[in-house]
Amino acid sequence: MRATDKILALLRLTVNQCAKIGRGMRKPILSPNNYSVRPAGPEDAAALFIVHAAIAEADAGQLLGWTQIMEERLETGGRAWVIGRGRQLAGYAAADPVPGLAGVYDLTGGIVPAQQRRGLGTHLLRGVQAAGREAGIGQLSCRVGRLDEPAAEFLLARDFVVEHEECLLESADLGSLPPVPSGRPDELRVYAAERAVGEFCRVYEAAFGDMAWSQPYSEAEVAAMLARPEDLLFLEIDGAPVGVVWSELLPDGRGRVEPLGIVPAARGQGHGRRLLLAALHDLRERGARPVEIGLWRQNTVAMNLYKSLGFLEMDHWYYLACDLDGLKAE
Repeated sequence: MRATDKILALLRLTVNQCAKIGRGMRKPILSPNNYSVRPAGPEDAAALFIVHAAIAEADAGQLLGWTQIMEERLETGGRAWVIGRGRQLAGYAAADPVPGLAGVYDLTGGIVPAQQRRGLGTHLLRGVQAAGREAGIGQLSCRVGRLDEPAAEFLLARDFVVEHEECLLESADLGSLPPVPSGRPDELRVYAAERAVGEFCRVYEAAFGDMAWSQPYSEAEVAAMLARPEDLLFLEIDGAPVGVVWSELLPDGRGRVEPLGIVPAARGQGHGRRLLLAALHDLRERGARPVEIGLWRQNTVAMNLYKSLGFLEMDHWYYLACDLDGLKAE
């Protein structure tokens, strides 16, 4: 491994030493002009962990795994930048391509606490926006838990906007589920693995493709994630699949239902409720406790359906986005 020597040396750092970079070492106030933004490469992965540890207070025991992941990210399409003054790094930013969304990259990173509120974050972000635009990145996306947290307020003041909100719902009691609505038994179908993968991608695209924040699946992704063909349940009308629900039993005993989609022409006829209840009954029989469902806040029809069956909102988060094509070059 390329960074072995660096990793072994950096493993000697204790958690307290990592934290000291962020909290205890007070630096003179410096102008952002004294710092420069440059691209980071796989050879920087180990050094980046020290900055990451100062920002996120990561445990030094995570060094090896984090470094390997960072190296792989930089070798498979991800990009990263550091801001520093000589060998003194003050922060970093990483951008990873979002599968299925051409030109959209997830943004992570930050400035070490001792150097915050000195303009370095803005200097780094502007450098990333300019470099990303030149590299063909169309949009930067960042997930935040609240709109009033510092990271969200920082980005919203610098060309980011709220793109959409996602929610996590949960039901701990499936004992009082209503029965599956009646209908022709042969309308609910399970396909062999190869057909199930292809039909899922087609139904998903028809159901969600008109939503700007929808992230399409590739057949390779579905095949890799699908534990068993029975986890995909389809609803057919006149022999054609018009709806699908993906449910699975996770290793820790929890159940998950996501996504549930109905093509536009078949909506408003109770097909979604029928598919969902069939999936929930199956998960109950398999002993799933609790069951969670993720969805977009804007999907009010699905939200009302889930809550009518006893699901409660447990968490939510936002995705902020910055379209680089529309930014003026500085």
